[in-house]
Amino acid sequence: MAIAGTGIRNRPLTCLLLLLPAALSGATYALLAGDLPEMTATHWSSTYPDGFTRTAVFVPVCIGLTVVGAITGMFSLKLRNKPALLMMLLFAGGLLAWSAAGVFVSSAVSTALAETPETAVLGGMMVLLIACALLGIAPLWASGIYQQYTRQSNEDRQQRIDAAQSVQRTDAVEAFAEPQPDSRQAEFKQTMAAPWWMWMLCLVLFATLIVAVVLPFLAGGSHDGSLASVILPVALSAAVCVLMLGVIWIRVSIIGDRFRVSSALLGIPMRTIKITDIESVTSEKIEPMMWGGWGWRIIPGGSAIVMKEHEGLVFDLKNKKRFAVTIPDSRQAANVLNARMG
Repeated sequence: MAIAGTGIRNRPLTCLLLLLPAALSGATYALLAGDLPEMTATHWSSTYPDGFTRTAVFVPVCIGLTVVGAITGMFSLKLRNKPALLMMLLFAGGLLAWSAAGVFVSSAVSTALAETPETAVLGGMMVLLIACALLGIAPLWASGIYQQYTRQSNEDRQQRIDAAQSVQRTDAVEAFAEPQPDSRQAEFKQTMAAPWWMWMLCLVLFATLIVAVVLPFLAGGSHDGSLASVILPVALSAAVCVLMLGVIWIRVSIIGDRFRVSSALLGIPMRTIKITDIESVTSEKIEPMMWGGWGWRIIPGGSAIVMKEHEGLVFDLKNKKRFAVTIPDSRQAANVLNARMG
């Protein structure tokens, strides 16, 4: 979705917020270079550190990440005609730069102030870490792109709702003009498959699962220890594989007073909505990035089952939640639901 006349507000401030982490990290290193030992404390699980990294590696990696984040964010500002990609890259760049700066400054200062890396105490540096993580969204917010994108998205959605309602009113008039089957009694069933790359991802996960199970036996030796060591990854792979298989091919049905989405491959029910729980339902074009991506998504204020950029149903429920699902003939489904609601 392109936003007409998209502009970067507070561009100097946005650029400053992207470059500041690299400057902060560089200044910290310049001040503490003579006090940093060979090893730097980089991980704490309690009062004292339990993880260390060679300073010669830690310094260039952290400062390099702040530079990469700044470059990513600066590059994103050129994508004015692709606001969704702009927001994603700007957010990723800002978060990377500020997170790397927070880790570097807190670890370097704590190590330099201690007698040895083993006695370094994070202490108040934890506040700095949290502050840097929060500042990661500052460039995106300062640019104003998120605010413009949200406002334009709401306007576009309202236009689609108005258009869909106009079409539904026209269909209702035509239904009175000539005899039509009673939509309140009709049943609606359709299936929709995910794009090819999601099927390929399932195959890769399934192959990984097989290798994880078979590899301990091919390695020889005692199977007891090998099996114990792969139980967790095998279980996780199996769970992810089942979830992926469940969502790559869905079936949508309207039977009686219920709208149901289930897995066409495994038969697992994914979402059931009673007609009485629906405030409104419209046929709209569903864009994955507007609903958190592809697959079965849970987002603030609602959820969605998105196969690809395609037409689908968007529900506004009486509990103030929203739900969306991509299906081939969403207008027919919306007419059936609205007839039963009416």
